[in-house]
Amino acid sequence: MLFNPCTGNFNVFPDSMLKDNSGGCYVRYGFGYDSCNEDYKVVKIFSFPQAEGRYENMVKVYSLKAKSWSTVEGFNSGNINGKLGVFVNGALHWEACYNYCSSDSWEIVTLDLAAGQYGKIALPRYEDEGIYWTLDVSRGYLLACCNYEPKKADMWVMKEYGVEKSWTKLVTMSLPVDRRDYILPLFVTENGDEVLLQLGAELMQYSSRNASFKRLDFMSGDFRQVQMASYFESLASPHI
Repeated sequence: MLFNPCTGNFNVFPDSMLKDNSGGCYVRYGFGYDSCNEDYKVVKIFSFPQAEGRYENMVKVYSLKAKSWSTVEGFNSGNINGKLGVFVNGALHWEACYNYCSSDSWEIVTLDLAAGQYGKIALPRYEDEGIYWTLDVSRGYLLACCNYEPKKADMWVMKEYGVEKSWTKLVTMSLPVDRRDYILPLFVTENGDEVLLQLGAELMQYSSRNASFKRLDFMSGDFRQVQMASYFESLASPHI
């Protein structure tokens, strides 16, 4: 289902399913607006584990305008980690990794919704092993958070889209306790003084001015599977 919380409009459409005979399949998603064709699109990636940590990926795209699913060929990424693709500059972005033991094996995989073409964006390089990247978008800029120690994480922003040299470190965060989950960035102020983030099932605010964390109570119960995201309000929702 696609739902516009501003207008209350929604659209229920048929899911795309595959018969899996391989013994395992990971599913990743993405959602964005194709401004060239004035069309909302939903992306569903089926990842089948292969030998030596490789994955065979099948990509399906649903067009609300055409009311149908299609297959996009040519995708040969490694393991896609982010469950939900980040929509920036007309493309969806997922953090991908070929080897969890190597910091050089991480990259961002992109899918242009209008052209149906894949691309790659390099992440900032680290010497540390065992790092883990997460992505999001804030104020129209691509955010990347590098979790590299039990209590350490760096927040980066790509100030000029597609220009890898424009990656700029905004803040280094020191967690009060060893992490059990990876930090997911949600919003960063322009100067990096305040960061809104998700840590596990908790919504937190980090202030770089005094290096403090504040837990934001927004719901009760066990929400371990919740993934939060920011969005722009819009009263226009074609085909919904």
